[in-house]
Amino acid sequence: MKKGIHPQVYLDAKTTCTSCSAVYAVPSTVKVQQVEICSACHPVYTGKYMGLMASGRVDRFRKMAESSKKKQEEVKEIEEKRKAKPVIKKKAKKGEK
Repeated sequence: MKKGIHPQVYLDAKTTCTSCSAVYAVPSTVKVQQVEICSACHPVYTGKYMGLMASGRVDRFRKMAESSKKKQEEVKEIEEKRKAKPVIKKKAKKGEK
């Protein structure tokens, strides 16, 4: 093996699960790392569903659609106010048609 090309391996590296807050000592090239889900809380291993704290794509889409709907309603109100306001036409000066 060539010397100096391999990364440093930390035998006491800490891996933390953000879902269940479990801490594992796993050899790694990074001293401290986080994972979203581990074997202690994964539905395949536990057999039960545990809702994740992070919102998914569907939630983000619904939130975006709701804000878009509100914006469209605001635009409609503004347009209605414009239509309700009488338009004042300027009088033509002498010599102009």
